[in-house]
Amino acid sequence: MAFQRINLDTWPRRPHFDLFDKMAHPWLDICCSVDATTAWSICNADGGPSFSVASLFLAIGAVNSVEELRMRIRGPEVIVHDHVHVGSTILRDDETFGFGFITASEDFQIFAAANAAEFDRVRVQRDELVDRDIDDVIHFSVVPWLNFTGIGHPRDRNSFYSVPKVVIGKCHLQESRWLLPVALSAHHGLVDGLHAARFFDHLQRRFDDAETLLAS
Repeated sequence: MAFQRINLDTWPRRPHFDLFDKMAHPWLDICCSVDATTAWSICNADGGPSFSVASLFLAIGAVNSVEELRMRIRGPEVIVHDHVHVGSTILRDDETFGFGFITASEDFQIFAAANAAEFDRVRVQRDELVDRDIDDVIHFSVVPWLNFTGIGHPRDRNSFYSVPKVVIGKCHLQESRWLLPVALSAHHGLVDGLHAARFFDHLQRRFDDAETLLAS
C-alpha cells in the first residue's frame, strides 16, 4: 500500500477541498456511455472471457491512470496511492451479495484468475457483511440488468468516505454500436469534472484497445 502524503499548505486544491469537504454531500456523480463494441465482440465470441470481468479489468486500469482518483482522505491528511485495486460486490446464488477484493494487474489473465478465486470465496462465505478495512481500492458494482442514465449510493462519513465508486451497467445495442453505461462517484474536494473526463477518456481508449489488452 505505497502512498505519498500531500502537503496541504502548498496544494493548489486546498481551497476546493476545504469548501466541498464541509458539505453534507460532497460527492460528484457523473454517468457516461462508453462504446464497448470491440470488447463486447471479443467476450461474446466462442471461448471469450466474461464481459463483466473484462469491464472491471479495463476500468481499474483507467482509474489508475488518473492521480486524483487515487487520492484519499485520512483524518486530517490527504494521501495519494501509487496504485489502487478492485473492491467489488459479488452476487451469491441466494441473490444476496458479499464484498470481494481483486488486486489490479495489467495482465488480464492474472486479473481474471484472481477474480475467479475471489468470486468462489465470496459466494460461499457467510461472514458479517463488512467491507475490508482498506482505502487503496475503488468500490465497484456491476449491474448488467440495467441500462441506467444516473445512479446514487448510500453514503456514510466513515473513514472510507473518500473512496470513489464505479458502477458498470447493461451493454446495449444502439445504431450498430454496443454502448455501456458507466457511473463514477467521487469526493468533489479531490476530483473535478476535468478529472472525471480524463477517467472516461482513458476508459474509452482501453475499451477501443480491448483486443490487445484482453490478450495479455
